[in-house]
Amino acid sequence: MAYQREGRLTSTTEPIAVPDSAARSRLMSAMSTCVADVGYRATTVADVVRVARMSRRSFYEHFTDKAACFVAVLHAANNQIIGAVAAAVDGSSPLAVQVRQAVAAYVDVNDAHPELTLSWIRELPALDEPAQELKAAAMDAWISLFVDMTSTPLVAAEGVAPVSRPTAIMIWGGIRELTANSVETGTPLSAIIEPATRACVAMLDGPPTIF
Repeated sequence: MAYQREGRLTSTTEPIAVPDSAARSRLMSAMSTCVADVGYRATTVADVVRVARMSRRSFYEHFTDKAACFVAVLHAANNQIIGAVAAAVDGSSPLAVQVRQAVAAYVDVNDAHPELTLSWIRELPALDEPAQELKAAAMDAWISLFVDMTSTPLVAAEGVAPVSRPTAIMIWGGIRELTANSVETGTPLSAIIEPATRACVAMLDGPPTIF
């Protein structure tokens, strides 16, 4: 596959025929590449099929439009991130250690494709209904992970109650905003690990103070 960035992606290779399951994956991979290169708004279906070396007809056999392909990419990426975070957390460790493990794993996965992560945070909301459905599903998945992390006997012994939904949403939103800010300013994502860990632990550790 060959393409050049000159305001618009191009390809010098003819479309190739691939099995249906591989075709969908190839199109999603191409969408991810295009978004990383020019952003979602500037990406067109023509870009995606050129990078994938497939036909426009094949694209519409798998996705109703550009937004549907983008949402599928982000859904898969979110599942990958959650899986990596869950696998990285040692439930036998103190809560503060678990939180740092979770944040570090989140950073590691997102560091591999920061442009896609930024597009998720900044460009997805413009898709209206598809965006709301994906955001709701992603948020519920993250909340479930946070609840699982804070619902063990070990964490209870530290005096920490299972995280509430509002607190989980604040944690999720705060980390995402830190991530977006780092990508936009060119700051290494690893720089958010310590402040994000401290903030999360402070929000989880003990009963809230009422002002």
